Amino acid sequence: MCDIATKLPILVANLLDRESKLQRGRFREETLTDIFTGALTAFAGPELVIEYPTEAATGGDIDLDFWQVSSGRRLSIRIQAKRLNAEIDGGKPVAIERRAYRELLHQVPKKTGPYQYKTLVGGSGSVLPLYMFYNHGAVTRDSYFSKPGPDVRGINLAFACDIADELDAKLIAKPKRLHHTRLSHLRKHFFGLEAILCPCGVLEGNVPSPDNVSAALAKIWDDMTTAVADQSVEKAVRDRLLRPSSLAPRQASGRRLRDGPAIRVNRTLDRPTVTFISGRTDDERTPKILDDFAGFDG
Repeated sequence: MCDIATKLPILVANLLDRESKLQRGRFREETLTDIFTGALTAFAGPELVIEYPTEAATGGDIDLDFWQVSSGRRLSIRIQAKRLNAEIDGGKPVAIERRAYRELLHQVPKKTGPYQYKTLVGGSGSVLPLYMFYNHGAVTRDSYFSKPGPDVRGINLAFACDIADELDAKLIAKPKRLHHTRLSHLRKHFFGLEAILCPCGVLEGNVPSPDNVSAALAKIWDDMTTAVADQSVEKAVRDRLLRPSSLAPRQASGRRLRDGPAIRVNRTLDRPTVTFISGRTDDERTPKILDDFAGFDG
């Protein structure tokens, strides 16, 4: 799992570098998220279950459910993926400082519905929303991003509430010229994939526990509230006090994944869901996960 956190961003970065050679189109968020999910299939089994909906209606979104059976604790994360725009736009090169995530202001339905980011942060409830940003290898190696700040990688994560604040500011700006969808501006909110896949640097078992993931994310939240250079001390203190409650695992003792295959179809889901099962027990609380990788649930 820690290897995935290190190597998968490199793979995604290299793939995006090569998309200019594609005969048709480009790599979509859905494709890159499928690669992320596919990498996790190597761990599918008693401690990791992957469920797919019959038809995903949410593009590159994916849910991660960290569940510790013995304590009944659970941390749920909803990830929305966005990729960086290409280096060529309309036949003209785009300056590195202008590379942006244009689809951040996507509306569903297009041009008439609510902004996708508002739906992500507004309807999350007990689920922690994160963004997963996919970046080109050439961008991660560019000297422009050698300046002090979070590492730019093939895959970066960010708290969705931080990105939502940036997008809110862009929408109300007059004129709407704030560059709040640019990588160069959003970089300050970035952190690495290891926060959720290898939160302690080394795992006690094969998968991360909800408490370890929560602790890693909480530390990142607290560190960022004091590290962002353009905010006041008052705002830093306020942000720390307003840490999302969904950062903390909740008690879910009644929740039990059904017995069945490690990779399955679940008709009740709206998006792919990966369940990380730690603290397995020898009683009925722990589901029996079969070795075969096909089946239906729900």
